[in-house]
Amino acid sequence: MTELDFPGYFELLNALPTTVFVLKIGEDGLPRYVMMNQAGCDLVKRSPEEIVGKTAYEIYGGAMGDRALGKHLGVIEAAKTTTYMAVIPFPKKVLDLRTTLTPVFDETGVMTHLIGLSIDVTPERERDEALELTRIAKEKAEEASMAKERFLANMSHEIRTPMNGILGMSELMQETGLSPQQQLYSDTIHNSASALLGIVNDVLDFSKIQAEKVSLVEEPFSLLQVIMEVTTLLSTRAEGKGLVLHTDYAPMVPHGFVGDGKRVRQVLLNLIGNAIKFTEKGHITVSVTQDMGDALHPLVLSVADTGVGIAPEAQKEIFAAFEQVDNPAAHREDGTGLGLAISKALVERMGGVISVTSAEGAGATFDVRLNFPEAKGALSNAQPTASKQPAPPASRRGIDVDVAPVPLPVADMPSLTGLKILIAEDNRTNQLVVSKMLGPTGADLRFVPDGQQAVDAYKAGGCDLILMDLSMPVLGGLEATRQIRAFEKDAARPACKIIAVTANAQPSDAKACLEAGMDEFLSKPFRKCELISAVAS
Repeated sequence: MTELDFPGYFELLNALPTTVFVLKIGEDGLPRYVMMNQAGCDLVKRSPEEIVGKTAYEIYGGAMGDRALGKHLGVIEAAKTTTYMAVIPFPKKVLDLRTTLTPVFDETGVMTHLIGLSIDVTPERERDEALELTRIAKEKAEEASMAKERFLANMSHEIRTPMNGILGMSELMQETGLSPQQQLYSDTIHNSASALLGIVNDVLDFSKIQAEKVSLVEEPFSLLQVIMEVTTLLSTRAEGKGLVLHTDYAPMVPHGFVGDGKRVRQVLLNLIGNAIKFTEKGHITVSVTQDMGDALHPLVLSVADTGVGIAPEAQKEIFAAFEQVDNPAAHREDGTGLGLAISKALVERMGGVISVTSAEGAGATFDVRLNFPEAKGALSNAQPTASKQPAPPASRRGIDVDVAPVPLPVADMPSLTGLKILIAEDNRTNQLVVSKMLGPTGADLRFVPDGQQAVDAYKAGGCDLILMDLSMPVLGGLEATRQIRAFEKDAARPACKIIAVTANAQPSDAKACLEAGMDEFLSKPFRKCELISAVAS
């Protein structure tokens, strides 16, 4: 009797929690089980009597038994320790076993036994499968997100292109002699187009927030300056409805903070714009205070109105996407229902909270609580200064403001006589808009319908400035710019100023334009003053 035949040795193996089995090689060369410990019997759901004295094929039968016996015979032939994977199917589960077989030789060098150790790696396999499924799901979600982003970008481009014609022509119409009725029609066209553009901006903003692609900047800014700019911008709309727009900036609150002033501005534009929209008489008050009892969010920006108010049951829903106040008065003006959802998301990204206090018919107060570090130095208590440049229309910032365009006075029209401007633009309506806006300046305008002709025209005759669209047939604006810059380098020609004038209005588009070699970026639809300012600077 060898040591492996000693029953006491088997009792020791039987006490182990890991599957251990012993195979004895018979005179016919077939390995048969002489023992399998209790852990192994429980795992394969066999009793010792069903195992001892049998080959793997006799125990399991079929393809599984044939594979198991083949593994055993392969180790005998190799005469060395081998590790392999074994799969045991059950009606409701499949076991994956990592098995290591070690041959045992007697004193004459003859192989007599195989000792096996099997570890259940089913949880590892299930984990790997779960991770793989998660990876696939993530890839699918990213693909869907990218498809959605491409769709929204394309939608934005396709809407902004004709919108540039509508807004541009309505602005130019303001500079002609109009009767009161014509003036009304022109204002209505402009305001309706601005409202539609505001909806597009809202949808794009909300999409970027959902995709967590909204980045925040941390830089000093004047909160007082932001408050004054926003209230000045919206005062015309409030006055048009007979409303009084108050501003109350507490004297003890610092003027300068460190944070994302542009995002604060966007939130205030939404909140004050909503207050004006849903208030028919009375006033709107914008106040800034500090709540020193709130260590987490001491800075409080409040927008209070005397409008229709919000019922208690509706207050829980208004910050959700596409939700609006369920009040007949609230539906007199259309909107996406995204403004408050965007505001809430932006405030939370800045580490703050937003809440509403209201009663139906008694107005509403929206509180934005933030915690910005105070800016040190001159900005901390600097007085707000008037902007030297006209502010871009509010519709381009994501809200709809019913303000008719203000014509640029003829006296303020710069003289660009002799300036050669090449305009690469394939849309005939936009060509007409640029022509009418820049024509009175005296500039020499030349239009080409694609990027390749822009490159050829520049090489042939040169120009002082190029207005370059991005999406054009034959050759796009980015590649056309790269070719122009390469030609200038090879010919040792001074760089011509290139301004992107495009309906591709995403930050990534602006970055791509600058990387391609363009000098400035102007998104459609643009105002006449913006176009002339970009060209004349």
